[in-house]
Formats: sequence, C-alpha cells, structure tokens
Amino acid sequence: MPEAIVRDGVRLRFDVFGSNGDPFVLLVSGAGAPAQFWPTDFCASLAAVGRHVVRYDHRDTGLSTHFDAEYPIDELLLDMLALVEHVGVPHAHIVGHSMGGYLTQIAMCQHPDKVVSATSISAGPPVSPKVAQALGLSSASAATWENLMRNHPQGEFEQDLPGWLTSWRFLNGSRTFDTAAATAYTRHLYEGDPRNAQMATHHIHAMTTMPPLERELARVRCPFLVLHGTNDPLVPLDNGEASARVVPMSRIHALVGAGHMFFNHESWQEIAVHLSLQTI
Repeated sequence: MPEAIVRDGVRLRFDVFGSNGDPFVLLVSGAGAPAQFWPTDFCASLAAVGRHVVRYDHRDTGLSTHFDAEYPIDELLLDMLALVEHVGVPHAHIVGHSMGGYLTQIAMCQHPDKVVSATSISAGPPVSPKVAQALGLSSASAATWENLMRNHPQGEFEQDLPGWLTSWRFLNGSRTFDTAAATAYTRHLYEGDPRNAQMATHHIHAMTTMPPLERELARVRCPFLVLHGTNDPLVPLDNGEASARVVPMSRIHALVGAGHMFFNHESWQEIAVHLSLQTI
C-alpha cells in the first residue's frame, strides 16, 4: 500500500487499481472506515472497465496518521483534495459513502473545478436543521442507536468479533449477509493503531462541523448520483432522496433491501454497474 504526505505532515495510505490516463475515481470511506470498506474485487471490477481507482485510509483510520485532538470536517476535505493532487490529476470522479458522501457533496459545492462527477452513497444533503426540517428528513431511530451502542469493542479481535458482526448484520439490511466478508473487513479495523478498533470519535466530531450548503447544492452543475439502501436504518432513504431533489443534474438508484453497509457481493456488483455509467 503506497503512502503520500499530503499536507502538514499528514500521511495517507492508499491503494491504486487500473491505469493512469483512465477516468480517475476516488473512493472516500465513511467515519472510522478504512480503505478496505471498498472491497478489492469491487475496485478491480471498476479497473477492468477502464477506470483508474484509488481507495485510501482517512486520517485516524488504517495506517494513515492518527491524531490526539479533534478537528473540523474541513481537515478531512483538504486531505482528500490533496490526495487527488498527489496522484497527479486535475480533477476526479469522487464517490463517497456515509461521511464520505457528505465530503463528496462539500467538494462539489466548494471545489467544483476538482470534481468531474459526484456520487453520494448512504448519505443525505449537508443542510441546516431548518432546511432539513422543511425537507422532512427523518433520522435514525432511538432503537437503531440502542442497537449499535450495544457493541463495546475492547481492542481484541477474537473477543470483539461477535459484537461487530451483530452490528454489521443489522446495518446490512435485509439482503443476504456474507459473514466471511464482514469478518475480513472487521480484521482490517485491528491493523495499525489500536484506536482503529474503537469508535471513530474524531470523525463523529468532524461531522458536527459540517457547513450548511443548501444554496450551493442548488447551483451544482456536475453530474450527481445518489445510491441508497431502502432498508438503511442509520441514514434513512428519504435523506438520499432529498439530496437528489436538491441537486440539479442528479439521478437516484435505490438499492432495494440494502442497508447502510454492504456485506453482500450482489450489492457491490449493483453499485459497480451504476458507477461505471457515472464515471465515463
């Protein structure tokens, strides 16, 4: 896994699939999620249809630089844009999941020259509470948070695995759950810094600093794709639908039965098909 010192000494580890010169696709994970959120065979399938794909570890995940202090979401955004520059391309098709979906939307609003197309997966629009209320956006239920908070990782993979698998199964929706894929993903959380296997407190804090961008979203002029599971308990489907309504040049595809996470090979195949069309 190569690495880049992108800015202020921040080291980001990343993987590359495909060839220079092909359309460049940057995959941006969610809060606490390492690069391997995007399965290797999924990345390889995009490369096989002529895409130059990069997935990376955010700061405070995987083998990238870790911090003791909190930071705003702007730091994650600037890391992401600096990585695009490091790869040596002027702009990218940016694809983000969950927190990465919000980062993608911020980028297309604030740095439109860097974004050829944007894809937001399992995320809503970055808007003010007042606009969210006007859009009728729902949020995760108390029961969802209660379910997820039952997981208390202690830093030992074998001991913690049952709790993680329970969370992943819940977040997977009603589609078939691939236990082997979920186990392999969980193992990546235990690589590198011990804090990787804990809750992503710095990323959760960063999400609270997200700017409201309702006016900017309405002026976006790049192609925008929304992919959202119909059974997402963490960011309900109406959030993705609202993003597609607010942003011009958008289209939405509902992943029927899918949840917030995708431990299902068919889900990733379906996502790959739509990304291949989006990132030409």
